[in-house]
Amino acid sequence: MGAVVPTLMKKSSLDVFRDLNLRGPASGRGRLRQAIIDATVTPWRHAADKESLAPLSKGEEILCLEREAGDGLEAAGVALWRQSDGYEVVNIVPRSVEELDPAAYNAILQDFLDRIGAPAARKVGFSVETTAPRESLEDWVSSEAADALRRFSAAANKATGSSHPFDRKRWFDFLMRTHSDAKRIDTHQLARWLTEVEGWTEDRAHRLVVEYEFAQELLDEYDLHRH
Repeated sequence: MGAVVPTLMKKSSLDVFRDLNLRGPASGRGRLRQAIIDATVTPWRHAADKESLAPLSKGEEILCLEREAGDGLEAAGVALWRQSDGYEVVNIVPRSVEELDPAAYNAILQDFLDRIGAPAARKVGFSVETTAPRESLEDWVSSEAADALRRFSAAANKATGSSHPFDRKRWFDFLMRTHSDAKRIDTHQLARWLTEVEGWTEDRAHRLVVEYEFAQELLDEYDLHRH
């Protein structure tokens, strides 16, 4: 008698770092830059001294702002890089802690957007584009591959990973479905999903991620030689 596969787990999601773009006509990019600088008030400041230190920066390529700690937010620097149609927030760097998790990063980004970015964009006729603060497995892989990963994780012995024949078969199903899809989850996303949503230990998740990475490279190489 075959192994019983539990009902698929309820869909969940993870905090992710949001993207923020201010878009409009290229001819108005200088006005947008000045509008952002003009809108910068306490606890924010225009960190012009940091712009000359940025690698590859010249002229108006980069716009640097800094925020003091307060209102539950860490002190941080925000860097906006010039695009053909505006500016994009490319990084938020903490000034008093080692790193920011997605929730802390997004809170600072939202504060910048509310106080400075959105008002400045409206003033000069630019639009605001942001990504969602949370993503599901289906944002990274097809629904078929997502179901395959959930089937594997729900049924697998989390102490042995993919070693049992039934578990290995379900794991292989995920690996092959992911390989054939247009979307492919990266190793960081897979590790986070396994540990934070599916409850795998970091050690076991790491082993599965290594297997995943090797399998994708092997299947890619096989496809090259087959064609």
